[in-house]
Amino acid sequence: MKQRTSFTTFAVVFSFLVFSGCTGSSEKGTLTVDNLLSNPGEYVGQPVTVEGLATHVCAKSGMKLFLQGSSDTQSIRAESNSTLGKFNEACVDNKVVVKGTFVEERITETDLQKMEQEIVKSTTVTHGEGGEGCETEQKAEGVAVGSSEMDRVNEFRTRLAERKASEGKDYLSFYHIAADSYSIVKK
Repeated sequence: MKQRTSFTTFAVVFSFLVFSGCTGSSEKGTLTVDNLLSNPGEYVGQPVTVEGLATHVCAKSGMKLFLQGSSDTQSIRAESNSTLGKFNEACVDNKVVVKGTFVEERITETDLQKMEQEIVKSTTVTHGEGGEGCETEQKAEGVAVGSSEMDRVNEFRTRLAERKASEGKDYLSFYHIAADSYSIVKK
């Protein structure tokens, strides 16, 4: 009887592994930026490996790297951490593979009100020239290049109202990769 129970347990576990993809991993191979952004909800909270053209490393901190897909409208930010350190400037204009966790950030009306208060108090941390955000970050967010922080808030508010009207969602979604590692693809 004990052998039969062990066999049944083994069969159940084996079937589970076979039907769950054998590896137990939720990683789906190397994605392009376009693949990732075509259905971002599928990847939120999941480990991802993404390849794209590195267009920019944040000059202020070095902790943000932007990957572009088939056009400059297909862009995703990778954020480093203290363990990984700064991204190498040599990444720019090269294909780069980033491994990490895909993260969704949600912006609500409450968040926009807090942003406005910070702008009025001048407590926001800005980068770029004259309080304007980084041009690459603005493109990735779909905000007009050269916009002020208040213009950015107003643009988000307009998009939030449009999304609520069309989809019933009262938040905007912004995505990035919390990077664990990266490498420049050899040419």
